[in-house]
Amino acid sequence: MVSAGENTPDIEVPQPSDPVDPAQAQRYQRIKLTMSVAGVILNFVIPLVFLLAGGSEAIRNLVEDWTTVSALIVVLYLLVAGAGLQLIEFPFELYSGFIVEKKFGLSNVSIGIWFYDWVKGTLIQSVLLVGVLSGIYWLLRSQPDQWWLWASIGATILVIIMMALVPVLLLPLFYKFEPIPEGELKNRLFALADQIGTHVQGIYVWHLGDKTSKANAAVTGWGRTRRIIISDTLIDSNTVEEIEVVMAHELGHHVRWDVWKMLAVSTVLIFISFFVIDLALVAWIDSLGLRGIADIAGLPLVLIVGVGVSLVALPISNWLSRRAETAADLYALNLTGMRDQFISAMDKLGDKNLAQKTPNAFVEFVFHSHPSILRRINNAKAWTPQSK
Repeated sequence: MVSAGENTPDIEVPQPSDPVDPAQAQRYQRIKLTMSVAGVILNFVIPLVFLLAGGSEAIRNLVEDWTTVSALIVVLYLLVAGAGLQLIEFPFELYSGFIVEKKFGLSNVSIGIWFYDWVKGTLIQSVLLVGVLSGIYWLLRSQPDQWWLWASIGATILVIIMMALVPVLLLPLFYKFEPIPEGELKNRLFALADQIGTHVQGIYVWHLGDKTSKANAAVTGWGRTRRIIISDTLIDSNTVEEIEVVMAHELGHHVRWDVWKMLAVSTVLIFISFFVIDLALVAWIDSLGLRGIADIAGLPLVLIVGVGVSLVALPISNWLSRRAETAADLYALNLTGMRDQFISAMDKLGDKNLAQKTPNAFVEFVFHSHPSILRRINNAKAWTPQSK
């Protein structure tokens, strides 16, 4: 660990940039929200049509001609149905993930690089989904009465494992990371972590700027994989003090156990989802012509119910997330006392990410996991220093 007394290089002060046109940010966020809503509708409509029109049963019958092994039938069904779903969803993902980002000047990649990342992401997602769903259908066959309980426990364990693996295995597949250079910023961030008694494995520069002009920072992982990551775009556009107060916010989540609190919420949601799916499968086996709850042809029903439960819970989980974010803001202000730096950092972050600083109240309540930029700034203005 670098001590604060060592020589440090001069820090280049970021130059102020022109403020973002609020109308441009509004247009960008409206398009992104529209595409998100369209994605949710697709996740309902496609499985519903597929199920009622007999497409799911047809694919099951098709793969049963290839093998009689139950586990292989599930895998082959997932591969065939998944390929068809990707063909339908790809144009939406291309538009939202590449065309829109290019249109608003946020993307720094070519169509080739974007497509390469999309393929990698799709393959990783597919492997995980095939593994998870194969496990679920094994439980449906072997433990038909208690499958939902064991599936919930397994899913929760998987989420905890993924939390640890994301910063060291998954993110490096898409972005370059390197240890933060020696200097004032590294010294201050390590001193901040030491001040609150938080051990981190390291502080890394996240080369987000290779692909986007957006900015971000986080404390990721847990245990031996916990690390601070700061995007190069955030470093380039913010002062050392602004970055410090942003990281105080992120470390505040760790001190307040927010990650584990939200994991508890997610665990409850996982158990509710699988329980409701079990009820739906049992209730609609006959009317849908399924052979039983373990019939892979019933997968569209599983997806529909799962999405439905998630939608019902979305406003609640986002409300809890916004409360945690507000509390972390307050923690950062109390820890550092940097009100002005916090406000300027929020302003810059909003501009870099084309955030709509005053979103529609309903949209914020339902869809936003973070308070609006203006709300966070107003909270900071109303903050009064407290003894630590």
